[in-house]
Amino acid sequence: MSNLKKEQPMKTGTVQKPLDPSEQAEFWAAMHQQFPHDPDPAAVRRYLKKKATLGRDWRGLIGQPLPVVDVDNWQDFFKRKFGRRFDLGGLYIPQKPAYPCRAIINPRDGLTNNDVFDAFTKTLDGKTWRYANDLNTVEDVITRPEGPHVVWVRDVIEADEEMANVSADQITERGINTVTFFDRQMDGLKVFDEGRGHLDIQNVTLCSGSRSSDGGVPGAGWLDGEFYVHAYRPGYSDSCLRARVAVS
Repeated sequence: MSNLKKEQPMKTGTVQKPLDPSEQAEFWAAMHQQFPHDPDPAAVRRYLKKKATLGRDWRGLIGQPLPVVDVDNWQDFFKRKFGRRFDLGGLYIPQKPAYPCRAIINPRDGLTNNDVFDAFTKTLDGKTWRYANDLNTVEDVITRPEGPHVVWVRDVIEADEEMANVSADQITERGINTVTFFDRQMDGLKVFDEGRGHLDIQNVTLCSGSRSSDGGVPGAGWLDGEFYVHAYRPGYSDSCLRARVAVS
């Protein structure tokens, strides 16, 4: 299980002092002054179509280096589980946390909650259960990039220990970024595909980044030999019902 309080960031050299507001303002003013007044129309239109590419290229010039994500491995996974490869050319990758974590890729491009649950059902030879027939009615209540993107979660089997007894309402009040229902399903399917077994054998992941059509909060885990999906009241908390902190 997670042991957040005991973990320390890895030492990677001298820690830089963060930019203060005046430095940021001076930098962006200088950028505005030096920005070309005759940008290449083709380049601008290309970036407008794939804004994540613009962010990636800017980061390559002045940002911190992006973490490495094995896109080829994920494309192989997508091909086997969903029968197709996705356009991940504009994949948005946030900075990776210092603690051990794993990547979840959401390719967007029409892939739905029902699609991932169906892939789970096929993989497990029907050993799945869900509280509602149509899981596409589940909607996210936190912001994620519009295009293909990576979400980082702690590399643990059981959901984050420090999130025990914390309800979805409390998570919203505290402004904590946590996994969506899509994140949890994709994460569980990928971890199982890697031969690492099932997530949440002893506990349940509270997918507090999402809500069902009636306002309930989806939860997912492994119970009695099945991958199951249930829904909980947003004010409900329990020691075995735990969200997973996300970095997106």
